[in-house]
Amino acid sequence: MTSHAPAPKIPQLWVPLPSAIHPKWREIDEGSAAWLDRFGLFSDRAQRERLTHIAVGEITSRGAPSGRVEGLQWTSDFLMWLFAFDDEFCDEGPAAASPDATLLIITKLQRVVEVPWTAPADDGYSAALRELRLRLDTLTTPVQTARWAASFRAYLQGQIWMAANSAHGRIPTLSDHLAVRLDSSGVKIFSTLSEIIHGYDLPAADYERHDVRGFVEVFASIIGWSNDLVSYHKERQRSQEGFGNIVDLIAHERGCSLAEAVNETAMMHTRAMALYLRLRDQILQDAGPELRRWVTDCSSWIRADYDWSLTTHRYVNPEDPADLPHGSASSPFQEAEANQPLPIPSIAWWWTLLKDR
Repeated sequence: MTSHAPAPKIPQLWVPLPSAIHPKWREIDEGSAAWLDRFGLFSDRAQRERLTHIAVGEITSRGAPSGRVEGLQWTSDFLMWLFAFDDEFCDEGPAAASPDATLLIITKLQRVVEVPWTAPADDGYSAALRELRLRLDTLTTPVQTARWAASFRAYLQGQIWMAANSAHGRIPTLSDHLAVRLDSSGVKIFSTLSEIIHGYDLPAADYERHDVRGFVEVFASIIGWSNDLVSYHKERQRSQEGFGNIVDLIAHERGCSLAEAVNETAMMHTRAMALYLRLRDQILQDAGPELRRWVTDCSSWIRADYDWSLTTHRYVNPEDPADLPHGSASSPFQEAEANQPLPIPSIAWWWTLLKDR
């Protein structure tokens, strides 16, 4: 929600996962800046400066510190596309409050994903996405491409829901919001990127298991809720009016202060992280080599996003800094309640997956 209020203090989050980075991250980051310029994915020079200083090469290289360089470069370019598109069409531009405009945009983009060799690409975002989609075919198997495309289409579809809420002044329940934001945040896409970067196929029989699907939702929520906290000040300064951040939704639904809503979000993050660790260990007990590698890669992405978020200019913004913590907490936030399920209907099923409840 657009406001010039002081930045809320964000507590240190508990992310007990290893941290690493690929040694060529700066070269990858420079490559994505050049790719951004090639397609002109910015509204003005100021926006270009913002995008080229957010270090997409860093988050990519933290997410896959031993990845293939060509896969890392593709992923970094794709994340640059996502950040640019998110700013121009999902958060800050006029389309963010127009479901009709959003529908027209995403329909075109979905066609590019489906058949890039024939779909029209008469604007910068469509042309850039087509280049990414065609390049992806040179890096992956059809299984990897299809899995990425499905998660990307779900992200696009979620933008209609967000735009409709904004257009009609509709405030969703926290439960409904958390379910939709699993896709509309784009974070689920991260669960498909490691296969692309490293060049392995996670068997469909593993990917479609109920516990693995739940694991993906927990994974996406940990990153999404962390992002809602660290991006809150940036969104309040620059985004369309609305309730797209769970901090605002919690404050509205609970009738509590901003500080209390921030702390409740941190508590939710802790409970999701505690569940993630238990599900991870449970899945690894009988995991084959591909599933074991994929689960480990998911942990890399969670830590990558957290480390990157605390220093990237996208959220820190030296001109109007957010009040962010340093590093991961050594123990869970509100530790006594860390293993308690969250009583939120749309996500309560996650805890039913535990065999040691």
